[in-house]
Amino acid sequence: GDVYKRQVRDPNLFSSTPKDNQTNAVQQLIARLLSPNVASLFTLEIIAPSAKGFDVFEIETPLPGKVTLRGSSGVALASGLNWYLKYYCNCDVSWGVQGTGDQLLLPNPLPTVPSKIRQESNVKYRYYMNVCTVSYSAAWWDWDRWEREIDWMALHGINLPLSFTGQEYIWSLMFKKLGMTDDQLQDFYTGPAFLAWNRMGNIQKWAGPLSNSWQMSQANLQKQILERQRQFGMTSVLPGFAGHIPRAIKVLFPNAKVIQSANWARFNATYSADYLLEPLDPLFLTIGKLFVETLMEEYGTDHIYNADTYNEMDPSSNDLVQLKESSSAVFRAMYEADPQAVWLMQGWLFVDSPVFWKPPQIQAYLSGVPNKNMIILDLYSDAVPVWSKTESYYGKPFVWCMLHNFGGNRGLYGNLDNIATEPLAALNANGSTMIGMGLTPEAIEQNPIIYELMLEMAWQTKPVEVSSWINNYARRRYGAVSTSIQQAWALLYRSAYKNQGLSKSVVERSPAVTMSVNRNPDATGIVEAWRHFLNASSNREVKANGPYLYDLVDISSQVLFNLFSDFHLEFQEVFQEWQFHNINSSLEVISLSSKMLELIKDIDLVLGSNVNYLLGIWIETAKSWATDAEEAALYEYNARNQITLWGPDGEINDYAAKHWNGLVGDYYFRRWNLFTSTLSQAVLKGYHVDFDKYLADLLALEQAWDSESKLYPILPSGDPLAISRAMLVKYATDPTTSSYTRYPNTDAPGNDITSRNTWTTDVSQLKILCDANPSCKGFNSNGWLKTDVSKTVAANSFLYVKKV
Repeated sequence: GDVYKRQVRDPNLFSSTPKDNQTNAVQQLIARLLSPNVASLFTLEIIAPSAKGFDVFEIETPLPGKVTLRGSSGVALASGLNWYLKYYCNCDVSWGVQGTGDQLLLPNPLPTVPSKIRQESNVKYRYYMNVCTVSYSAAWWDWDRWEREIDWMALHGINLPLSFTGQEYIWSLMFKKLGMTDDQLQDFYTGPAFLAWNRMGNIQKWAGPLSNSWQMSQANLQKQILERQRQFGMTSVLPGFAGHIPRAIKVLFPNAKVIQSANWARFNATYSADYLLEPLDPLFLTIGKLFVETLMEEYGTDHIYNADTYNEMDPSSNDLVQLKESSSAVFRAMYEADPQAVWLMQGWLFVDSPVFWKPPQIQAYLSGVPNKNMIILDLYSDAVPVWSKTESYYGKPFVWCMLHNFGGNRGLYGNLDNIATEPLAALNANGSTMIGMGLTPEAIEQNPIIYELMLEMAWQTKPVEVSSWINNYARRRYGAVSTSIQQAWALLYRSAYKNQGLSKSVVERSPAVTMSVNRNPDATGIVEAWRHFLNASSNREVKANGPYLYDLVDISSQVLFNLFSDFHLEFQEVFQEWQFHNINSSLEVISLSSKMLELIKDIDLVLGSNVNYLLGIWIETAKSWATDAEEAALYEYNARNQITLWGPDGEINDYAAKHWNGLVGDYYFRRWNLFTSTLSQAVLKGYHVDFDKYLADLLALEQAWDSESKLYPILPSGDPLAISRAMLVKYATDPTTSSYTRYPNTDAPGNDITSRNTWTTDVSQLKILCDANPSCKGFNSNGWLKTDVSKTVAANSFLYVKKV
């Protein structure tokens, strides 16, 4: 491994990894992914890059059943392999526990390519990962999981991955060289689940300590990660020194000029108010240089370093000269240790604090570093691009990035139309300095279709026709052409995948009477997609393979989460009728409470049927890193707290909420049970709710759960097809316990139960919502539930009247 670790690489060269090492890496990938026998059918060659110096791959089949792949790097070869699998073998490789996201039924013999295929990347770099991804998704990954991800990266063309594992080991080595002790460092490090924000200077100490065994094991893991990435010809982005330091620095260097940041995200000063070493202090250069030198001694270097000095915190001054000198100091610390250093900076600070970072401040800050020595990640290009507002970052090279996900929240959403057009528009814009496309989600393993299209855009020369692309995607994901699947995905495209963002479900948030949410723009379309999706299996149009079941659980749970929002809306209105108007609504409150709790349990049942949606795996993998029982308990607390309270008292409560079995059926259920029982008792007994006491009880419940050690399943339970079909009958089929008379072109104005219409306008679901509320007498086809339908008028809607 040392040959890769120690290698000094020229970032202007394509890759200094020997050609044979790159072809061997891809040959081994094929054997892992497909089989050694299949790998023997592929011949691999390294060729020159494109005329622009970018990656290129070629595919030929010189003999029946034999495939020749040529590529300018190991990554390019793997990209060619993936292209061949997708477009000639009708296969797909995607996220999924134990390969459950893959569809790899290869034709036998391997298909012939009619003529040589040649694809050139339109950018130099394809970047991967957000600094938060390593905590929200990869906090507990072992080598097996990392190996799988690096294979996925290579297949999808990633050649510039963020490589942040194991840096605390480097920090400890470096600070100990300066005279700092383990005890002083332990007051600085957070627990493993929160290291991303410790590294960015947001928090310290929370959920620690960080054991020496953790630091050493992560350092060893990092060496494996870097070796494999370099074998593929990837350029690994390592951490640089941004200025965030332990408070003990003032003990060692009393005259050091430090800035104590403001408390971050409502954390108190014990866990926040971190120290930032003033970049203009000479000590900054000393520490920054020593850090990079120590890093290179252990991990080697590919010369590109990430450092974010002002993540969600503003500089102490907006003086233009000082801002320029500040960035210059950060870069100089890298350059003194590595004269080939390139600073890769996340552009999130410009999105997060636009009041401070006006164009003059941005330009001044960027001007402190030569253009050739800096790359900007335009971190949120898919929603809030900054490149277009800053004259293409005033000449700095930038990477167009899709952020898409925050905190690992699940749910069906993403803007396929944007992804199919905007990266190429930015690349071709006048004066564009764009040199890459990238993925920067805070967490992964969700909405794979979005990421698949985004990564493919780096190999496209013109915008993609989305509907056609989706049909091809569905065919290879499920291994067959299916009319029902095409209908389902057409509906999902319209209802979920033209949507830039979707707030987390009401189920996942702290229960309250009034809860604002971003509505799904077409919840009804997802219900109809669910029916078509299940029909594809019932009609035997597709086999229920891993990707099909993965998507089925996603779609099924999304429908049920959406329906819960409508139940809650009803609950809110009937409770407030009692609270503010003294109208007796005890029957309605009790009935709706029961339905909401029942629905949570049913969502949990759906999620528990698939291995990709299990809380138990998150917790057990966290504990697997421990060396003793005490450490296991700490890591379990880290795992639980990050996805719930995110701090001692809910400082970032539910930010990293998940659609996971166990979390839904236990933690969320307990919260909603407390909420509904508290309010139901108040309505039944006629006393006002003490909401301060309720909130205190809720926090106590949440804190208690975080400290528990209850075991959750690590294996799925039940047949996901049978469970989803049962849920379709229960929640999207006309109820058998009631009947309604339909009146066309009719409405009953007024007497609405809710102040806004329901998310769903699916008639079966509206009947279910109406049946759950004793005061509901009917509804119209626009989603308005009614307490009185006796007075009707002509209207462009249907009126449904409950039969007595």
